[in-house]
Amino acid sequence: MKFTANSVAATLVVSAIGTAASVADLSGGHLLGVSGLQGMRDAQSANSTKSVRSLATRDTQYTCTSAFIDFSQPGALSKFNVAWCPQNTYQTGSSVAMRLTPECGTTMIYPWDFKYGKMEARVRMAAGSGVVSTILLAGPEPADELDVEWVGKDTWTVQTMYFAKGQRVDPNAWYFHTPGNTPQDMSATYHNYAIEVTENTIKWWIDDWLVRTLDRVNGVPFPSGASRARMGVWDGSQQGGWAGTVDWSK
Repeated sequence: MKFTANSVAATLVVSAIGTAASVADLSGGHLLGVSGLQGMRDAQSANSTKSVRSLATRDTQYTCTSAFIDFSQPGALSKFNVAWCPQNTYQTGSSVAMRLTPECGTTMIYPWDFKYGKMEARVRMAAGSGVVSTILLAGPEPADELDVEWVGKDTWTVQTMYFAKGQRVDPNAWYFHTPGNTPQDMSATYHNYAIEVTENTIKWWIDDWLVRTLDRVNGVPFPSGASRARMGVWDGSQQGGWAGTVDWSK
């Protein structure tokens, strides 16, 4: 993971890996308007686990420095807070893996905020019906939020979305493939994803390919407070069918 910052800014780079059985990755939003944070909360409240930490309260800590976290190094995971089933987040030989089980998904939170900067993640998304994975930036409630999301039943597309003060602004998620818009299975290997935040512009990147730009427009809500990096994986089976249903035998 990497943070690169000048003034109040930062960059986060994370590597994660997953398989159909031991899913690794990240958590997220909803085509019908449920935000990534709300989707995670809904999914976790539906299971029996008690190992849950609140995402609603936090101490704001701003970073103005650069950092790189290499998950092949011992102790790298200790730089994160893990909400929900911390046993489902663990380091492998060269990465951090996130696992979805019937009891719980999981969420990693980097405990520093930044106002402007770039979050990058080198990710192998989780495949499998019902599995929802996301990297996101989110502020305190009611949250401004910026998402990159994958739905495991459709590993050929990546979607981007955003929320201002907890409300969906753009009515539809934007879908993308890899550079050149060439379809390929995004769960087959690692790809680089990034969200860049400046005062008046937000940009989404896939493999250094700029796929979407959001400019601040007078009178239109703009998510200027999405300040903390999160990554997670959760069960979307109960979210209206859009994510599919998890087959736990797989």
